[in-house]
Amino acid sequence: MLKSEIDLIRRAVELLRRVVPDDGEPCAVDPAPRRCPVNSFAKHYLHRDPASDLSSLELWEFYAEVAASGELERLSKAEFLRRIPGVMQASFGVNKCHNIQRDGRAVRGFKSVGIRENIDPPRLLELEPEAV
Repeated sequence: MLKSEIDLIRRAVELLRRVVPDDGEPCAVDPAPRRCPVNSFAKHYLHRDPASDLSSLELWEFYAEVAASGELERLSKAEFLRRIPGVMQASFGVNKCHNIQRDGRAVRGFKSVGIRENIDPPRLLELEPEAV
């Protein structure tokens, strides 16, 4: 298959995922189950950002901090690194890159993905009644 055909199929599958209600069950075409802590991590803490990139080590360290706080299930480093490429492909459509520049060296990671700055959900503001 050509890359353009694969991209077309990927977009079609993503549209189907949006149409079908999310019942929490893994999808047959989804390489990362929805209950996977790495999938939850990517969806909640990362976002697509063409001007950014993250190394695999940076992702692991950030995940380990979040897991240590009790927000996500703790996985071993090897298990996290095994799951992250599929999750990044499913969530953001990016593949692992072997040319992320850190300290003058090329390391493995993911381009066009950054850390979400505003992680907390927006809070509802309560309006105060007007004084009469």
